[in-house]
Amino acid sequence: MLTHQERVDTAKSAIDYICGRSPEEQSQPVPNCPGWTVYNAASHVGRVAIAWKAMIEATPDDPESRNRGYAVADTVPEGTDAAALGVFAHQALNCLVDDPDAEAFFSMTGGHGTRRLWAVHAAAELGIHRLDVEAALGHDHAMSDDAAVDALSYSFEYFLPAMAKAAGEVPGSVTLDALGLSLDVGAAADDNVSLRGRPVDLLLALWGRPYDGVEVVSGEATVLEAWRSVPERAFQFGTWD
Repeated sequence: MLTHQERVDTAKSAIDYICGRSPEEQSQPVPNCPGWTVYNAASHVGRVAIAWKAMIEATPDDPESRNRGYAVADTVPEGTDAAALGVFAHQALNCLVDDPDAEAFFSMTGGHGTRRLWAVHAAAELGIHRLDVEAALGHDHAMSDDAAVDALSYSFEYFLPAMAKAAGEVPGSVTLDALGLSLDVGAAADDNVSLRGRPVDLLLALWGRPYDGVEVVSGEATVLEAWRSVPERAFQFGTWD
């Protein structure tokens, strides 16, 4: 697993990559996120980071911090420069550097979290969006196996259970063969799948992105396909711009 500082650095690197594309690149569509261009991805990164900052700075018993943060994000003018959007994102991550174990409101649990947990979330989500933009621009994926395993662990413990709760469904249990990770949020024992593949490919598959090289070792492939559609049905951001 990554250290706290490695997670912060991974997230910051993703911000710089996404928000630092040329004007020509910013106009390119992002097939992984239908309806988005690369600029829309940068806008998403900058605006959600404004909401993250509000939650990071709030106590766990302040659920309205999320709404306050998005209200501020909605005041960002359409067409704001991608570099400026990157500054917003860095401001949120800068809040994570000191006192990682300080308590904070964490949206994936609906309450208690820490700055350390926010760094895990930021590295995973921004890492995914970097993968999206890299695929859109034909760039090689920069995510390391360690970062992908870290994001998979976070996905199993927090992200996918939260999406299943929001969608009101539990597709089944998932085991990642050889990685020692399993996802079981109360599904029937016979609804399961065991998967094998490179960590980045497994991450793409479970976040509903196009993927290659994932093998179904045992169980039902339909369980994987059901999980892939849960995040989209649970909650999706618009383009803003």
